[in-house]
Amino acid sequence: MSRTWKVVGGGDKGGVLVRQGKALTSEQLPQRLSTGALVKELKLEGDRLQFQLTETGTGPATGWVSLKLKDKELLVLVEGEKPAKDALKKKSWDIKFLFSGCGANLRALEGGTEGASREQLFEFLMRQHVSPEMRRDFWEQIPEHLYDTGQTNETDVITFFQTVGHLCPAEGKRLASPGGVRQRVAFDLPLRCIMVEPDGTDEAKLLVVLCHGIEVLGHDLYTLAHHLCAPERRICLPEAPRESAEPREEEIVVQVEGLPIDESNSDLPEWRKPLREWWSRSAKEKEIEKCLSEAADALATVCKSAGDAKVVLGGFSQGAAVALAAASKVPKLAGLVLMSPPGFAAKLAPAQAPPCLVTSGSEDPIAPRDQVEGVHQALGPSSDLLAFEGSHEVTMTVVEGVKAFLAKLGR
Repeated sequence: MSRTWKVVGGGDKGGVLVRQGKALTSEQLPQRLSTGALVKELKLEGDRLQFQLTETGTGPATGWVSLKLKDKELLVLVEGEKPAKDALKKKSWDIKFLFSGCGANLRALEGGTEGASREQLFEFLMRQHVSPEMRRDFWEQIPEHLYDTGQTNETDVITFFQTVGHLCPAEGKRLASPGGVRQRVAFDLPLRCIMVEPDGTDEAKLLVVLCHGIEVLGHDLYTLAHHLCAPERRICLPEAPRESAEPREEEIVVQVEGLPIDESNSDLPEWRKPLREWWSRSAKEKEIEKCLSEAADALATVCKSAGDAKVVLGGFSQGAAVALAAASKVPKLAGLVLMSPPGFAAKLAPAQAPPCLVTSGSEDPIAPRDQVEGVHQALGPSSDLLAFEGSHEVTMTVVEGVKAFLAKLGR
């Protein structure tokens, strides 16, 4: 029996875009699928759904749509429907748990919290166990070692939230991280940084610094980092210093049986972590230059923490421009990874660029292919362009391309 999905996105655009085929390059149909429409699932492949329209809503009788765009869900399963096992990966508490940001077609890996950032887990558990009026201030009560999967496990975290902080795990333990990938937060650097590395790593031979894009959470690229984790390699995810004026997506309350949390008061202030950005969309040229300079200085200091290790700078979208701005300030720069960089980043290219990987989606409306090619050409013969089928996003094709690029650098 086919499952039913409800369209929850596209309210500001007259509905959700529909294509004739599964590929993002296939023909766009003239009519959109209206917000609120109910559709029957014909086929589900990754984030792409082939549907048949029911009597509720308007739009094409059939076609293909995306389930999410950036960190916003476009379609959700109607209550009572069960997600396909290979479509929406489940956490140990058996609740749908999607990743956010940059349109990345990446999901949590099977088994517990492997592939999920601790901050994402914290937000989920806070919603389930902490009263709404306490949540905003509760972030400050989370101890630093709870961010470290090498010191605290899933049970420790759940216990902390179930007891609203009254039972806190002891520091100093050494535990196996999910999937052997340790994540922790470095609080002693100019930027707050999530560090991702194999369990047991003391000194890394390669530090890969990846800057997120605009209007996303600080852990936006965590799942990418998880995939890139390898022996003697440390991935650093710096958080942009500025809070975005863009609000978080509308909160979808998931009612969990047995948890008496009253979510009826909608007048409480936003408690979730704010979106971040290196500069705002409204910033003028001079302000952007100032923000880039400040970010580059901060990144250069972060890179000094690598010690004798080689450094690769990278980023997605706005973060790619930040990485390029910092390139000339990092003495041991071994490479650049620029994912969907903005066109103006070509002006930031160093005179003598190290090996570079530049990625570009075939249907990217934010960083069009011709502009990305301009960045690629400005970097000279040491630059490789990875053209993939997709939009402004990080797909598994990009992940595999970055993996191969880093492997060529030696680590």
